[in-house]
Amino acid sequence: MTFIRTYKWLLPLMLFTFALLTGRIIHTRTIGLVFIVWNLFLAFLPLWFSYYLDFSGNKLKAWLLFAAWLVFFPNSMYIITDLFHLQKLRKIPEWYDLLLLFSAAITGAIIGYLSLFNVERFLHRQLRKPVVEVILISIFLLCGYGIYLGRYLRWNSWDILADPFSLLDDVKEEVFHPFRNRGCWLLTLLFGIWMYLIYRFFKRLAIKVPQ
Repeated sequence: MTFIRTYKWLLPLMLFTFALLTGRIIHTRTIGLVFIVWNLFLAFLPLWFSYYLDFSGNKLKAWLLFAAWLVFFPNSMYIITDLFHLQKLRKIPEWYDLLLLFSAAITGAIIGYLSLFNVERFLHRQLRKPVVEVILISIFLLCGYGIYLGRYLRWNSWDILADPFSLLDDVKEEVFHPFRNRGCWLLTLLFGIWMYLIYRFFKRLAIKVPQ
């Protein structure tokens, strides 16, 4: 079963978001919020990486896919912070922008959690259950930190390769001066806990709901 066939039911969510965006562009005659298209594309990358974990017969290739997934996973959740862009603009009701941004955020989060389902299944095949649980918690904390790096310091996932030394300088500043950067670590912790709790809720829901 191909990637597209497996996740074809995501298409209505994507099309609804794109329809809202198209309507906004036509109505306002501006390309405001068009970055949503790029952000959703980035959100899809971790799902793509995680999907092929199940088809990789080579252990090294599988762990490289996992590493790529980990780097891009925060992009799925980062879209939630696009709600910061909500503001009352002329020529369009505020509720329309709220629906557009919220639709994109929910779609991105769903894509992210689906990718994590695949990754957790992969990890359980490789490692013991207590180790997997520790890794999952660490992933959510790293994701929270990645959201901070993207939203406030404007780093992108590919900067790990494109500009690693500058990125490392910023990371060192926060690691070695945690009290000076309390906001960073508070955001990391709270977002990490929140995403972890929602993930556990949906996993439990998926088990209980009849197929």
